Amino acid sequence: MKKYFMALSTAALVNVAPYALASSTDLTVTGVITPAACTPSLSNGGVVDNGKISAKDLNPTTSTMIGRHPLKLTVACDAPIQFALNPIDNRAGTGASRTWFGLGLTDAGEKLGFVVVGVSNALADGVTAQVIDSEDNGKTWERTTVSSPGYILSTASTTDHSTPIRVKDLTMDFEVRTSIAPANNLTLTDEVVMDGSVTYEMKYL
Repeated sequence: MKKYFMALSTAALVNVAPYALASSTDLTVTGVITPAACTPSLSNGGVVDNGKISAKDLNPTTSTMIGRHPLKLTVACDAPIQFALNPIDNRAGTGASRTWFGLGLTDAGEKLGFVVVGVSNALADGVTAQVIDSEDNGKTWERTTVSSPGYILSTASTTDHSTPIRVKDLTMDFEVRTSIAPANNLTLTDEVVMDGSVTYEMKYL
C-alpha cells in the first residue's frame, strides 16, 4: 500500500506541476472563543476502590460484578453555556465491549474486565434534566442511562432530548459498576491490579 500511495502522489505532482504558478488554494481557520469556562469534578476525587477480591469468588464462566460505587459529578461554569463531557478511556481496547470502559490487562495480556458508568438524576441549575449522549460529535442526541466511550455526554430538558440546554451549574449521579472477566479466561496465579481510568474532558458546543 505504501508503494501505491507514493506512486499515486508522484503522478499527481507531475500532472499539477505545469499549472502550479497559475493555481492557488485557500486555508480557512475558524473557531469561537467563549468567555465562559466550566470546571468538572467528581466526588471522592473520582476514585473507586474495589479492595481485594479473592480469585475463588469469581465466576469461572461468566463475568462477575464485584462492586457498584456511587459518585457525584459536578460541573460549575462561569455563565450558562451549552457543553458536553467527552469520556476518554485511558485503557481503551481492554474492555469486553466498545461501549464499556477497560480495566487493563493481566501480566499475560488478558482483558481483566470492564467498567460500566451509569448516569442519572441530572439537575441543571436546580431543575430536573435528562441525560443525553451523542456518537456523532453532537449532530444528533439520544437519551441515555450510561456513559460510554465514544459518546459525548450532555443534558437536555425533560420535554426535548434533541438539543443540549445551556447550563451554569450541573450535578449528576454516577454509578460505577466494576466487573471481572470469567476466571477461566484469566491467569490468576499472582495478584492482578485493576487499572481502570477514564478522563472526562469538557467540550463546549
